[in-house]
Amino acid sequence: MQEPKKIDSRLSEIMVCGRSLGAFYNDIERFHGFVSPGLVLGGFMVDWAQELMRPDVEADAVVETCHCLPDAVQIFTPCTVGNGWLKVLDWDKFALTLYDKRNLAGYRVWLDLKKAHLFQKIYDWYMRRIPKKDLPLEVLLGEILNARRSVLSCCAVRVTRPFGRKHKKNIKICSGCGEAYPASQGTQCNTCRGEGYYRFQEDFCPEQSGQ
Repeated sequence: MQEPKKIDSRLSEIMVCGRSLGAFYNDIERFHGFVSPGLVLGGFMVDWAQELMRPDVEADAVVETCHCLPDAVQIFTPCTVGNGWLKVLDWDKFALTLYDKRNLAGYRVWLDLKKAHLFQKIYDWYMRRIPKKDLPLEVLLGEILNARRSVLSCCAVRVTRPFGRKHKKNIKICSGCGEAYPASQGTQCNTCRGEGYYRFQEDFCPEQSGQ
C-alpha cells in the first residue's frame, strides 16, 4: 500500500480531535510511521469519546486491541502506556473507552460490524476478506473518511475495576546478572531464571568489553 500523497480539497474541512485533516494525518505519520487505516478510524473514535466527556475531566483510557488503536489514544489524548493512564487489553476487539479516573464513568466506542456492512470496503478490510494489494490505501482511507462515525457505535459505561498505575515495590539486586529487579520475581530476576526474551551475543558486547 502507498501512503496518500495529498488531501482531497472536498475533505479539507474535516476536523478530527481538534485538528485539520492534514494535521491529523501528519500527527499519525510522525508517531506511527505511516497513515494506517486503523489509526485514522481510531482517531474518529477518540474524537467521539472526547466530545462526550466534559473538557475538565481527567480521563484514563482502555483499549481492547494491541493493533493501531493504542497509538490513536497516545497521539490524541494525554493517556499513554508510559504514564500509566492507558491500559491495553489484548482482546483483539476494535474498541476503546475513555473514562473519568475519579468516578470511573465514561464512554465506550467500537467498530460496529453491522454498520460497517454499509461500507463494504471497510468491512472487507477489517474482516480480512480481501488482500491488501487489492485494496489501495487511498481507496480505503477515502471510504473511512466518507463513513467517519457511521461505522461506529458508542455507549455510556462505568468501569468496574480501576486499572491505575502499578507502583514499584521492593527492589533487589539479582545475584545472577547484577541488575535491579522486582523482589516479587523471587531469588533471581526472570531472565536469570530462564524466562528472558534475549541472550547475549558473546562476540559483540562493547560495554562489557570496554570497546
